[in-house]
Amino acid sequence: MKSITATATIRQLSHEGRGIADINGKTVFIQNALPSETVSFRFIKQHKNFDEGIAIDVLENPSPDRVSPLCPHTAICAGCSLQHLSAAGQLTLKERTLKEHFKHFAHLDIPQLEPAIQANTYHYRHKARLSVKDVIKKNKVLIGFHEHNGRYVADIEQCAILAKPLGDKLPLLTQLVSSLNARSAIPQIEIAVTAEETALILRHVRPLERSDLEKIIVFAQAESFSIYLQPSKEDKETRSNINALFDSDILAEGSPLLIKLWPKNSSFLLHYHLPAEDCTLYFSPTEFTQINPQINQRMVSKALSWLAPTQDDSILDLFCGIGNFTLPLARHAKSVVGIEGTDSMVLRGQYNAKHNHLDNIQFLAADLTQRIDHFPMLAKSFDKILIDPPRSGALEVIEQHFKGWQAKRIVYISCNPATLARDAGILVNQLGYQLEKIGILDMFPQTSHVESMALFTREG
Repeated sequence: MKSITATATIRQLSHEGRGIADINGKTVFIQNALPSETVSFRFIKQHKNFDEGIAIDVLENPSPDRVSPLCPHTAICAGCSLQHLSAAGQLTLKERTLKEHFKHFAHLDIPQLEPAIQANTYHYRHKARLSVKDVIKKNKVLIGFHEHNGRYVADIEQCAILAKPLGDKLPLLTQLVSSLNARSAIPQIEIAVTAEETALILRHVRPLERSDLEKIIVFAQAESFSIYLQPSKEDKETRSNINALFDSDILAEGSPLLIKLWPKNSSFLLHYHLPAEDCTLYFSPTEFTQINPQINQRMVSKALSWLAPTQDDSILDLFCGIGNFTLPLARHAKSVVGIEGTDSMVLRGQYNAKHNHLDNIQFLAADLTQRIDHFPMLAKSFDKILIDPPRSGALEVIEQHFKGWQAKRIVYISCNPATLARDAGILVNQLGYQLEKIGILDMFPQTSHVESMALFTREG
């Protein structure tokens, strides 16, 4: 759209962290603007009922919560959107969002929030998917998150939220991809960083030539990175080129669509530790794990504290993944059943239980949006339940099964306050639970993403 600028005074923040202003009776959502500020801004999108803009300058009444962003790319990059808002201001926004969602969706007032679980606010992101675009007109490869408008990959040189050393080495990664014959055939690079290893997963839509593989290996050696390749389909040509390069078959490990290129003959799996619970969890680099390991460790410990497992307890862990909560719970409980919808994650959970010498866990692959009471191990009551669903929440399993399971304590970890509030309304208003505790987990600093944890209890 044609560039149009205007002036507005911000009355409050939206749940997404954008300033809200009213111009000629129409609501405008303005990025990089804070309450009480009068800003000049540029319209970026116009709609029938509202408009969108981005602040250019603060003209009057700069907010006391305004801070200088650490990253120079915040005006264009949508990887994070709140670096201009202080950490305290971000937490206030997230807590308000949680309370307002509970009021709206569950008709419940939250009288007091538990202290937020917080950690580092920069360089915290240990998993991410970076888009890659070979821009012919610029004769340049771009690697990063998308711009705020969502259409283009942001042209950035660094990232303040990606874990080191990745956040500071985007130019080197860009140089590597730019040098490849397959530069236009790599749409995405996924990263997975642990305490011991930094892994890059290069997705490619056509086979990689031997010369490209050699360049990638030289880069990996120089930067001490692990490199995985993820073709779009079974790729015998790339595998053949790798084996010819090393004059041996090194591809015994890995799925048909995931190849570990470097280091040669090293373990295919990554791992992370939960030292407080004495657990080590192994995972394939493309499998889901929490992006913020510091918050994850504290979240697991707090969840165990709230759930208070004992040696007499039979516990159910829903949407259990690779066993992030399942294994620590099993250290304290009589038995734990972990349910996950993906077969490969269930196998990984079983692997992790065996590695950690835990024989009181049963993992089950089941679709939790469908009835699952035909499984014999679920046709009984459970003392306690931990649930960590996706953004869509857990409506179906709560409505269909929680009454029969009769748990006395439920810990619900949520990445979406709207679906948490909806489900909390059912637990409290229909199933007789009490919302005993709830608080924020600051899993995604510098963004408006709200992660939270709630404890529900019931007598009798």
